[in-house]
Amino acid sequence: MASRPPAPACGPVQAVVRPLDLAMHEVEVALTLPACAVAGGAVLALPAWTPGSYLIRDYARFLDRLEAVDDGGRPLAVPKVDKHRWRLPAAGGPVTVRYRLFCNDLTVRTNHADLAHAHLVGAASFLYLEGQDRPFLVSFRDWPDGWQVATALPAQGGGFLAANHDTLVDSPFELGTFRLHGFTTAGCRCGLAVTGAHCGDEERIVAGTRSIVEACAALFGGLPMERYLFLLTFSPKAHGGLEHRDCTSLLADPHQMEKPEGYWDLFLLIAHEFFHVWNVKRMRDSALGPFDYLRENPTRLLWFHEGFTSFMQYSIVLRAGAAPWAWVARRLAGSWTDNTTRAGRLEQSLEEASFDAWIRHYKPGEFTLNSTVNYYDRGALVAWMMDAELRLASGGGHGLDTFFARLWQRFGDGAVTDGDLRAAYLELAGQDPGPFWSRFIQGRAELDPAAIKKAYGLTFTALAPGDPAAVRRARAYAGLSCAGEAPTLANVMPGSPAARAGLGYGMEILAVDGWRTATAQEVQRRLGDRGPGDRVELLAVDRGRVRACPLTLEENPHRIIQIGPDPAAAPVQREAFGAWTGQPFPLPAPKNQCVSRPPAGDSDRGGSK
Repeated sequence: MASRPPAPACGPVQAVVRPLDLAMHEVEVALTLPACAVAGGAVLALPAWTPGSYLIRDYARFLDRLEAVDDGGRPLAVPKVDKHRWRLPAAGGPVTVRYRLFCNDLTVRTNHADLAHAHLVGAASFLYLEGQDRPFLVSFRDWPDGWQVATALPAQGGGFLAANHDTLVDSPFELGTFRLHGFTTAGCRCGLAVTGAHCGDEERIVAGTRSIVEACAALFGGLPMERYLFLLTFSPKAHGGLEHRDCTSLLADPHQMEKPEGYWDLFLLIAHEFFHVWNVKRMRDSALGPFDYLRENPTRLLWFHEGFTSFMQYSIVLRAGAAPWAWVARRLAGSWTDNTTRAGRLEQSLEEASFDAWIRHYKPGEFTLNSTVNYYDRGALVAWMMDAELRLASGGGHGLDTFFARLWQRFGDGAVTDGDLRAAYLELAGQDPGPFWSRFIQGRAELDPAAIKKAYGLTFTALAPGDPAAVRRARAYAGLSCAGEAPTLANVMPGSPAARAGLGYGMEILAVDGWRTATAQEVQRRLGDRGPGDRVELLAVDRGRVRACPLTLEENPHRIIQIGPDPAAAPVQREAFGAWTGQPFPLPAPKNQCVSRPPAGDSDRGGSK
């Protein structure tokens, strides 16, 4: 979508947001449109999606009771043009438009309001004048006593001023009795607004956040903004983050802070979203801004914007001292295990996964695991491989930290292309990027840890399930899995014994070898009673009919990856490890310490954004 022409200087759109019924999650927005904006009529539109979360969400389904009046209070007809847009007639003066929003979806990309707080997302909240690039002045009235407003927008005239609608979309609001912490790093005033009770140490959260900001500033040689705001909300079972240019929205489970791993996981999320200050919010594919908010804006570079950010988050928390290597090693091992056992790993390239994010990553179905890759997790592992390739080719002088710093120095707040990324690789590695791209980014090759092992002195050990005790139950493989506690099939691996037996998605397993199975756990236990080569019979319900499905169990082909330090690592490898992580080369871990079993389900980060 081309940049909109600048609007005549006749004042901003005035937006006033009021609570209607917080217990019912209802909010009212009143927009006063300047006379010059509606003199010839206008079209009002509400975005269908929000940048950073690549899915058409049709926010207009939460908007109703829309009405408009002229400056004399006379009602104006506002017919709906399509699902996102309304047409305003020509008017001789300012026009006020009011509407109700239903706000009961607590995520980082949707609105939520209740008696305790409100989190309002620009894309889901504010109609804009189509074809006009106007500033917005947003104010909040009649909210409960003691409530404050946190936003990255500057305060002005009793409200908050957004230079245009794009800025408003990129600036969420948190209202309530949050706790506001502040610190200054590299000339940037940072705020951390914490909403909700939790069992953690808030000062530790602030200190970890500050160390992450400092690590990023050191990597890029400073910070590109004067103010930045972290909006952190605690809510049970919540997790996710969404990046914005000068702020980020974060969700975390208050009970996760009971253990050290809870802090490390939170810091990893913070590092990921803060790294987006550079990667995607400033350096970005030209397809990612200016946006068309009413339709998909596909890009083939999400493997870079999200996947490479997902690798750098580990580097940042390690350099910041916000998480230990042993925990990071377990996370990386788990991701490597998942991405080398996932059935769909050879079905889709990272470029293809990026382009199809709108219809596949954010709309997972039964066949997702068997037909796609995750550009977040697989992208992070490919980034790790590229980082190692750069270290080896440059004699330890360059890695992805240098790669990003060089891109920032060259392009700054501007567009980058696939060609620019290849050119930076060629410059730092001194070798043709084509083979790497054709195998791992445009192609569908298996992940290869060889460069990582060679660069950093790490070992990748593939263990059969049950090692070292060789548990017979873990060796039995049928190739099926259930979702949740019910014995209903969520996935059947292509080419597996279950697939050959005619089992499929959605079938319910009633019995295994005559034993009733009422839960998913019982299905797996009864299969584990037998070993590889044994024949078992499953009774399954398929659209109301009971079927007998005999199959022969196989040796489990999956391998669990253990990542650890090589005791024989050379000094140059140990130095490279330190350059990557900012930490000393680890001592050999106790046996099996970094084993990470594959997750029971898909590890996609779709819930994060």
